[in-house]
Amino acid sequence: MIRGNLEGIKKIYIEALDRLLEKEMDKNYIIDLDVMKEISRISSEMNREISIYVNRRGKVVDVAVGDSSTAPLEAMTEKRGEMGLCGVRCIHTHPGGTSMLSPADMTALISLRFDCMMAIGVKDGEPEEFTFGYLDVENGKLKDNVVCLGPYKAMDINRINILNIIEEIESELHDKTHRIYEDRKERVIIVGGVTCDLYTPEESLNELQELVETAGGEVIHKVLQKRGKIDPAYYIGSGKARELGLLRQSLMADTVVFDDELSGAQVRNLEEAVGCKVIDRTTLILDIFAQRAISREGKIQVELAQLKYRLPRLMGLGNALSRTGGGIGTRGPGEKKLEIDRRHIRSRILDLERELENIKKTRALQRERRKANEIPVVAIAGYTNAGKSTLRNKLCEIAGVDKEKVLEANMLFATLDTTTRVVTLPSGKDVLLSDTVGFIRKLPHELVMAFKSTLEEVIYSDLILHVVDASNKNAPGQIETVNRVLSELGVQDKNILLVFNKVDAAEPDALNILRAKFGGGIEISALEGTNLNVLLSLIEKELYKDFIKAALIIPYGEGKVLSYLHDNNCIEREEYREEGIYVEIKTTEDIFGRVKKYQI
Repeated sequence: MIRGNLEGIKKIYIEALDRLLEKEMDKNYIIDLDVMKEISRISSEMNREISIYVNRRGKVVDVAVGDSSTAPLEAMTEKRGEMGLCGVRCIHTHPGGTSMLSPADMTALISLRFDCMMAIGVKDGEPEEFTFGYLDVENGKLKDNVVCLGPYKAMDINRINILNIIEEIESELHDKTHRIYEDRKERVIIVGGVTCDLYTPEESLNELQELVETAGGEVIHKVLQKRGKIDPAYYIGSGKARELGLLRQSLMADTVVFDDELSGAQVRNLEEAVGCKVIDRTTLILDIFAQRAISREGKIQVELAQLKYRLPRLMGLGNALSRTGGGIGTRGPGEKKLEIDRRHIRSRILDLERELENIKKTRALQRERRKANEIPVVAIAGYTNAGKSTLRNKLCEIAGVDKEKVLEANMLFATLDTTTRVVTLPSGKDVLLSDTVGFIRKLPHELVMAFKSTLEEVIYSDLILHVVDASNKNAPGQIETVNRVLSELGVQDKNILLVFNKVDAAEPDALNILRAKFGGGIEISALEGTNLNVLLSLIEKELYKDFIKAALIIPYGEGKVLSYLHDNNCIEREEYREEGIYVEIKTTEDIFGRVKKYQI
């Protein structure tokens, strides 16, 4: 979202500026020449200053109309404290003026501790020159004194390596905890408490660590807080929050992630106490989904879930909303919408829900066509990282449909978008095989509802394969979690086949426990291909166990009836006799009703 005073600005300019958001440039230079030319052109045509904010990865994280003082960033999440640089540089235009830094520019540089402040002198719609400044260091501390360099010709922009200058500044700081390293993973402290489900606190934190690593972070410390009562202001209590702040400083952590949902007020209070970005488990999961979303539908669902989750937290979050520094918890289509008011967010939610409703109608039409063709649907569901995508790919390979494989990876939520393929069973009958997004403990209700159009593949399926990672010591808890989500979707009474996957890596004792507690499943290894043909036979048995068997005589003059039965893979035996064509069929009640008059 473009900030600042947009009154009277043509839509074409707002759209052009919006395209700059999240643009990635060479991180070594203050700004790319082509971006400099683009903002100079727009600035000249609008006759207004334009400010863009770039992090150390070279990514444009914010755009504003107005100078650096009229459109400041509210908060810098990459800031490590009052003594460090914020990790973001500000570049703005001076249309029709010189490139010299104004007093307002220098004030913004000092107060917000930008990596640098750059002004572009624009003439006749072109960047003519630029000047930039940065904070001086004295006695190991940043001074409220600006070092100005320039003016330089615009064409010389690539001669200045800004990262080298920043590195030199930070090397002189005594307090190294405020240094920002761009080429490393985000350093994360995770915090958990006593749980009341099937997981122990340690197991719950281990899963949270997996989520952090999936999001691209590195867990450097785990904190387990045992409290009888949750503190409404700080969740873990003000004293523990202060301890966490000291720990964060000593370990140079970038982010703190809590294993449970936090209110907006708790996030705000914790960020003030800890001195860095604080997110909860739900925000982390939403961030992972934002990274995984590929299709238009997936992106809509992620944005909808983000907005619905964050809307009631807007009042409490305060400055924490402006997470333009990037990193875990800030990604996704929804992040640019967070600073608009509640009315606009609600309007956006309605728009997204309408789009999803249209997608839902399209899916309904597809299901009707499938139903008309009498092709059963088998949905693969299960806990995240249970091996659903690997199983789907292997079954497609067996059926000779090995193109367009879905991603297989040893990570949580490797697959987000639903895919459906035709698979041929041993008898020659076809089924539609759909894989779905993985479930997880404490899966946010907003996410389940937002992804309901995708999960309808489960709701309207004829058979659900509940895939379980038998090698995971928390498998019983994962089974219960999936069952709860299936119950929430209203499909707990459907035909569900339990599939114990990864048995090649499972401990014998763990397998025995699963057999005793959840008997009736089939044991396979999708990776090794173990028992997959048996699984296909079992799928066929489950799908067709309620089918009707009958013998028919079809007159020779009614070839369309015979073709209809062939098209629906109903015929098990066919014989040409004097009185007509004798067939033995096994089919659904619906198809049988259409040919019942030929029964003998």
